[in-house]
Amino acid sequence: MANPTIPVSQNSILIVDDNANVRRAISRSLQIENYATRQAANGKEALEMLTQYTPDLILSDINMPIMDGIEFFKAVRDNKEWSPIPFVLLTSAASPADVQKGRELGVEDYLTKPIDTNDLVAIINARLLRSSEVKVSHINQSYLETVTALANAIESRDNYTGGHVDRVTTYTIWLTQELLWPAEHIRFLEFGARLHDIGKVIVPDRILNKPGKLSPREWNLMRKHPAAGAKMLQGVSHLKDILPYIYHHHERWDGTGYPKGLKGKEISIGGRILAIADVYDALTTTRPYRPARPRKVVIQFLRLQAGKHFDPDLIPTFIKAIKKRTPLN
Repeated sequence: MANPTIPVSQNSILIVDDNANVRRAISRSLQIENYATRQAANGKEALEMLTQYTPDLILSDINMPIMDGIEFFKAVRDNKEWSPIPFVLLTSAASPADVQKGRELGVEDYLTKPIDTNDLVAIINARLLRSSEVKVSHINQSYLETVTALANAIESRDNYTGGHVDRVTTYTIWLTQELLWPAEHIRFLEFGARLHDIGKVIVPDRILNKPGKLSPREWNLMRKHPAAGAKMLQGVSHLKDILPYIYHHHERWDGTGYPKGLKGKEISIGGRILAIADVYDALTTTRPYRPARPRKVVIQFLRLQAGKHFDPDLIPTFIKAIKKRTPLN
């Protein structure tokens, strides 16, 4: 018995034109390029089809009976469900007024009849690529919102560190901007910053909110939160790259940190960055057992700890980022 065929995902194009021969010719050209197609003779017919399925792109003539391409475009953009669909208008060379009308409404792409197949495929590929990039951006934003909600839920258990996650994230972004990191790398480290303390879910509230010094047993449990956080997230595929950042944010450059006692560049770059941001925020905010320290004092502390607690190459850049963006008291 033969193995079943795995279906290949196809982009679907809705072709709207009152000329059946034009529709068929366009459809044949697109099917050769592995696009699935559907056809409608005018805007009204196309709107009815849109209630049944959502194409990846609409290719519509301007001059049609019953409902022309401009009216059809307006109807699509007025519907929140359909408005993200990329839209390409077909026009004759003798209709600049129609083109101007479309541009005023926000139409970006046109093809002039008679249609060249290469131009048709190129413009459709370009529009679908832009649409895909927008979708990826929205997905990334959704990931970030989910991560932020999760981090805030964990932080809300601690009465003394309100805003810590947001501040550590901000300091982390400032440092990576000074380091000229690509936006994609900054985004991953932002996820790591927001989730760096997620492992504290294993720590009871009475320990998190204890106003005095922790006992050796309590401190031993607290020290487990980096490993616990990394373990919790190891099954989340789009967060796998940030697991070392979470696991390493309490490691120290000289090897005296936890949970593994890693040393120097054995510690992930994200873990080294988070270590600086985490300590800087802890020292510049009020805690139940001590008041906030002045920023100038904390910056001097960071300098003294370069090569001990912190990566000595990162400290000057972090201090530069802080001085550039905040007043020093």
